Amino acid sequence: MEDYAIVAPGTFPRLAPLTGTFHALTNAFAEGRLAKEASYVTASSVGSIPASIFVQKSEARFIEAERMEINLRKKQFVSLHPQLKRNVGLDFTAILGLLGLAYEAGRIKDKRPELSALIMAVLVAGAYKISEKAIKDIFRTPSFLVYPNLSKLLSRLLDFDAIFNSPIKIEIPAVNINKAGWTLPQILADPPLYRSWKNQGWVSVTNFRPEDINLEEAVRKDNYVRKMINSMRIQGHFDAGRHNNDSNDAIFDTATYSNMPIHFPIDLGYSNIVVLHYNSSAEGPTERVFNKWTESINRCGDISVAEKTKETILGCLRINNDLAQLDEYKKAMDELAAYLSYYPLGTFLRLEEALKSGREATDKFSFSHKKKINILFVNSSRPIPDAHFSDFTQDQMIEGINIGWMTGQDIIPLINKMIA
Repeated sequence: MEDYAIVAPGTFPRLAPLTGTFHALTNAFAEGRLAKEASYVTASSVGSIPASIFVQKSEARFIEAERMEINLRKKQFVSLHPQLKRNVGLDFTAILGLLGLAYEAGRIKDKRPELSALIMAVLVAGAYKISEKAIKDIFRTPSFLVYPNLSKLLSRLLDFDAIFNSPIKIEIPAVNINKAGWTLPQILADPPLYRSWKNQGWVSVTNFRPEDINLEEAVRKDNYVRKMINSMRIQGHFDAGRHNNDSNDAIFDTATYSNMPIHFPIDLGYSNIVVLHYNSSAEGPTERVFNKWTESINRCGDISVAEKTKETILGCLRINNDLAQLDEYKKAMDELAAYLSYYPLGTFLRLEEALKSGREATDKFSFSHKKKINILFVNSSRPIPDAHFSDFTQDQMIEGINIGWMTGQDIIPLINKMIA
């Protein structure tokens, strides 16, 4: 029976469904309905929370996680940046001062109209300056939101001894945008980079690499939580994190590069991979009207993530298809070689030369160095709720968990067949 890995894409709408699916798989393995549990899981962004629950192999932890998600409130995991709060407080205080002056100006309007008019002119100028300052403060703040409450929530929710002693490996990637990217000379290098190109900038935290586990217990826990949160730093909402406290680091959400980091298990040698994608209405066409600029930003982020995920899925399907066709091509050449072997060398010179050229060409295909990967792209029987971290309801979380649980039950026979 073969090993397999699980990839858990992120985005907030997948938080509840992933919890339900991981719970279903854990339950099925305990009952003997799932032939083998995954030996490795990697997760993007918020998917790292249910993935971290999964590797603990605890029914009680899943129940606690689901209860937490059903009763989740924004203030439990996110808050305004302290600098933004402070600036708002100062601006509010200044406005109160202006209101006090306006009251005094109104009192003396009949007795001293000139002074009242002067005060009102000063108030208009002051109000303009405060408005100008308030706008500048917004853009000078490192970010709108911060995650201190999420750190506390994860510290309560996760059993770190269970995570670091788990037989299931977990890897949570994030992106250092200061080391990411590419230039045209790199892409056009000789030899071609399509055989060796690897995106720079990836960082990760694990429960199995020496640099993550050979630490004091308290340091190991804080390191895991900090780097886990780094994978959820959505650009445009949160400021950059640090990977190893390097001032040159600028760590952001996994989906900055890819919301489906499938290359992580492939690089570790896995050829059986389960991708818990679901049918996400948040990433498809919509008739929703976006009345707030923040809603439009979130929608643009969802579509960007969806587009990169589509390219990843299509890339995997293309490679598997091309490798299958390459196998057929090689079989045809083998049959031709077998036929030619019945005749003295040189009898069919042009065919012999064509056969030689064909064999040489197969080694130069851009995909010829890759291997076929058995990938189970997991859908859901119905779309998961379009729940965003700034706009979600209890009903959406309950529905998401239920959809995830049913999806988990549906894929058990598919996983058993894949690894048999």
